[in-house]
Amino acid sequence: MASADMQNFLQQQQAKAQLQQTISRLTDECWAKCVGNPGNYMSSKEQACMDNCARRFLESTQFVVKYFQSKANASQHSDF
Repeated sequence: MASADMQNFLQQQQAKAQLQQTISRLTDECWAKCVGNPGNYMSSKEQACMDNCARRFLESTQFVVKYFQSKANASQHSDF
């Protein structure tokens, strides 16, 4: 029972780490693309760019994850 709890805990921590890594990458890429000269505030153009960039990044990430999950599922079913 304790090992199942530990495995669950480790999976949760791994998911958190992956989420933090994704957010960090998204922030780095979108910041570099959208914010030219940082100031005290972002312009409406920069805000719109960041919003659009983040949405596209997340949509692309979701697409890639779903694609590889379907490939993994297909290969599992073809083994039988």
